[in-house]
Amino acid sequence: MIGLCVAVAFAKIRQVLLTRDSAVIDKRRAQHLLGETMRDIGILVVVFAPLDAFFRHERTALLPLGLAVAGALILIVLGIMVEATE
Repeated sequence: MIGLCVAVAFAKIRQVLLTRDSAVIDKRRAQHLLGETMRDIGILVVVFAPLDAFFRHERTALLPLGLAVAGALILIVLGIMVEATE
């Protein structure tokens, strides 16, 4: 799951670098990219953590699963806040 999150982050960075002529990214664009990446990682964790727990053979404890989902929801909210801040 962490590998998927890292892949999403690198894909976003690659997208920015390929769409601009210069490797220099202004602060607003970098902030937008960071917020979008945080939000995407949070959404992936919210979706795949419970799905992974559901398909495991052994029972998954609810506390780590709940903490992962709560952390991902916080990450989504923070991503939206970072993206919306001017």
